[in-house]
Amino acid sequence: MSLMAEAVNVSPLSCAGPQACDIVNIYASIFWIAMAVLVVVGGLIVYAALRFRRKDDVEPAQVHGNPRLEVLWTAVPVVIVAFLFIRTTLRIDYVRNGPPPQVTVQVTGIQWAWGFKYSNGKTSFTKLMIPVGQVVRLEVTSKDVLHSFWVPRLGGQVYAIPGQTNHGWIEASSPGQYFGQCNELCGLYHYSMTLEVDAVTADQYQAFLSGVPPPGAGPPPAEKVSGIAAASEVAETDDLKFQPASATVKVGDVVQWTNTGNALHSVTFDNQQVPSIDTQNGGEKFEVKFLKAGTYHYICTYHVTSGMTGTITVTGG
Repeated sequence: MSLMAEAVNVSPLSCAGPQACDIVNIYASIFWIAMAVLVVVGGLIVYAALRFRRKDDVEPAQVHGNPRLEVLWTAVPVVIVAFLFIRTTLRIDYVRNGPPPQVTVQVTGIQWAWGFKYSNGKTSFTKLMIPVGQVVRLEVTSKDVLHSFWVPRLGGQVYAIPGQTNHGWIEASSPGQYFGQCNELCGLYHYSMTLEVDAVTADQYQAFLSGVPPPGAGPPPAEKVSGIAAASEVAETDDLKFQPASATVKVGDVVQWTNTGNALHSVTFDNQQVPSIDTQNGGEKFEVKFLKAGTYHYICTYHVTSGMTGTITVTGG
């Protein structure tokens, strides 16, 4: 799995969960009824314009109403609107509250990222991990300004309001990565307030919560350390760059990241077995010792759209 920026499917019409698909079904029924009305009304207008177009200066016969026709063109729209009202109303509770949840996650909007807190206290930023096929209740709030949590392929949006907790839910029908965005203008870097939902198997989800590598993963390629001399140092700057953006070290070497500015950063590897740091404030240091040769890509999850990425190449055996 790569965290590098790439084109992804975020169309709400390409639903991947029961809530999102229910919304699409409601939308589709309204759309096709509207298209039918357009064709009928538009067709009648065109027919009338051609059939009864003026051919001379003789005043046409005057018609002063047709009760049956007036009742008909009043009754038909009433029936259509009533159907749409009932169709929508019957699904409001399901779309908002959903079935009984199996997982609950606290979601917090922050300028400009998303924070997630799971039932066992584990936290993550920007990337939300959920078990596939299970109803996930979202308890959504904000630390600063109005935000809106939205993953189009999994469900509708939920407003994140300071001092208030709103709730919603999502469920993924199949494993995969689903992407979203804050859908409320929330400040200068609103455009970079993206999010990712990874739907995994129940075993993988439990392994994520416990921090234990999934079965068959083998020894981890790196480990978090502290106080060991670094073979390479990387600065995280307010220019939204890793400096240097790439580094080469040997197996057993330590790489140290330091937030040299005031902006909030993170170091998140595409290989999820490499330790990451979700939140790194100004002046904080983060150290990783690499145990296996390979090329490791990472990003700052707060500034993905700014191209804040880096690469560590580990050589030797």
